[in-house]
Amino acid sequence: MATSTPTLQELRTLATTAAQLGGEALTHASVPRTAIAKEIPGDVVTEVDRAVELRIREHLSAARPDDRIVGEELPDSGTGSTGLEWFIDPIDGTSNFVHGLSLHCTSVAVYDSTSEKWLAGAIHLSASATTYAAAVGAGAQKLFADGTAVELTATPAPGAPRLLGVGLSYDPEARIRQLDDIRERMRDYDDMRSLGTAAYALCLVAEGVFASFVETDLFVYDWAAGALIAEEAGAEVARPEGLGRGAIIAHGRPPRAMTDGGSA
Repeated sequence: MATSTPTLQELRTLATTAAQLGGEALTHASVPRTAIAKEIPGDVVTEVDRAVELRIREHLSAARPDDRIVGEELPDSGTGSTGLEWFIDPIDGTSNFVHGLSLHCTSVAVYDSTSEKWLAGAIHLSASATTYAAAVGAGAQKLFADGTAVELTATPAPGAPRLLGVGLSYDPEARIRQLDDIRERMRDYDDMRSLGTAAYALCLVAEGVFASFVETDLFVYDWAAGALIAEEAGAEVARPEGLGRGAIIAHGRPPRAMTDGGSA
């Protein structure tokens, strides 16, 4: 079955709606949550991850039946005949979720395998009912539950401490290397935060909260939407080659200069 070529705005809207639907499924998930270990100790999945991903897949498949859909927890689906590929992380921050911490989000992004470009993406935080969204060439926005939105510029507030966002691998050897790298990087920052969710951390670079974010061992699901959102906000982003596993480094813009009156 042929599928029409969507506009970038349509793709952004679809990514946003899909991420929000996933967030709704996450909000209404029952507890307790049973964590199932994956291959590396500390890396876990829950039945909620799979339920959220299934809800997102159902929505994307109904709207774009010929696109390929790739998720973190379930097998690939879709014919892939359009060249568009959707990447889903149903819960980025599953460890936080299992422990009852609100720092987790749902991430959806779409990639054009023909041009090898990321086209649109969205990240939804169910705890605050806020969504970050972007389309290539159209900037990035933070959307609130009341329907209002703000443009993101990856610019910190004047005089604010320079925060470095970091993430750590579940692999012990990789973690040791990351800690050595972080120690050197901290010469350029005032403080550090590790949230346990790379997707949200990249949104905080887009928002100007983090001056930079670095994590050297991420899968494509982790960074797909967040990297595009940060980039469209004006951040400088380095991704892994292709759709592979590797490092994400995002640097926001310098803070705005203060005027004589003390305002930006």
